[in-house]
Amino acid sequence: MVDVNFDIVLWVKMIKEGIEKKNLNPWDVNIAEIADYYIQKIRELKKFDIRLSADVILVGGILLRMKSEALYDECEIEEEEDYEYYEDDYFYDEDVETKPKKSQKKEKKENKKTKKPVTVDELIKTIEKELNKVKKSRKKKEKKTKEVEEIIEELIEEEDISDIIAELLEDLIREGIIIYQERFRTREERVRYFIPSLYLANDGKAELIQEKLFGELIIKLKSTF
Repeated sequence: MVDVNFDIVLWVKMIKEGIEKKNLNPWDVNIAEIADYYIQKIRELKKFDIRLSADVILVGGILLRMKSEALYDECEIEEEEDYEYYEDDYFYDEDVETKPKKSQKKEKKENKKTKKPVTVDELIKTIEKELNKVKKSRKKKEKKTKEVEEIIEELIEEEDISDIIAELLEDLIREGIIIYQERFRTREERVRYFIPSLYLANDGKAELIQEKLFGELIIKLKSTF
């Protein structure tokens, strides 16, 4: 087995390599594309029986979460833009009292959530902060952290999950909210349903609520779905 002894910076090299190979803008990194590249790179390294450190595996999980958040934010921005379009078209002149003033519309646009560009350096610093949070609690939660690493490593290997996505969506439609750790108690279940949860969030069918990395995860059916 090949031992990669430069794992401390390997994940950084993989991210920068992905930006270069996929010809991404280093001043406005596409999180979704770099996450896909990173996960694919891990799969390739594992095929060559290369042993990867916990940091490299955990960064894969962090990037997947960031990808989910980025895609969800894009959906929110599109929804707000659609609302403004219909608002402009369907308010009539005679409804003077209910029609928003120009100053109100301007204020709404200024307050509207916009996508902030993320540079490669900012991305790396954000990931480093998340890794440090995990390491600080590692001594107290060594067993739990190890399980998380193994779960992320296994979910990277998942291929056909369309049936699992459909099953999870049916449960959400029926129940509305699922508390991830309470519903999926075994390690195998958590591996099985993690990526499908991200897919539902990316598709705008569910909302993932998690205040802390690896903390309690709530899956909520979106009311607009």
